[in-house]
Amino acid sequence: GAFLEDAMVLQCGHSFGGVMLKKVIEMARCTICNGEVDPSSLFPNLALRAVATVVKMEDDRRLFHNAALRKRRKDVTEHTDVLKRTGSSKGNSELALDAESPVAFKGVQYPFVVGERVLIMGNKRTPEKFVGKEAVITSQCLNGWYLVKALDSGESTRLQYRSLKKVPELQLQTQARLQPLAFLGGRQ
Repeated sequence: GAFLEDAMVLQCGHSFGGVMLKKVIEMARCTICNGEVDPSSLFPNLALRAVATVVKMEDDRRLFHNAALRKRRKDVTEHTDVLKRTGSSKGNSELALDAESPVAFKGVQYPFVVGERVLIMGNKRTPEKFVGKEAVITSQCLNGWYLVKALDSGESTRLQYRSLKKVPELQLQTQARLQPLAFLGGRQ
């Protein structure tokens, strides 16, 4: 083998495998200490072979894990492409991030932009006074965290994207029409 799976110990105590073992046998000399090598005196280095096998298995496991991760990312990308082509009402940033959504994709961490209005849905760490309030994203932090400012109180808090939901366009338009009427109503 390529990675010490056929490791052999020389008389001098050094171990070689694969191409280097063949080279040492051809030269009849150890490439480390320059000691003479008798091919009949070689014996298997079982400990080194076992370590080489474990390392190879770990490499294979990592390769499989990375391939699975690439496949999952590809699936999410293909799903969003299909939604864009079919004209779905949800954009990429809303995909599977609402509390009502039955599908949860991994890897989508920044679904909101600074200045966007959101509804604080909350989770177990969200202070109760913010739950159900509208807010504006004021800053994007690391790993899907946002700094939001509550519209009613002006207080700021840091929340995870999972505890936020976009305010629907229809609701924003309705509020925009009602605000001037409320202002006029209070003046009379």
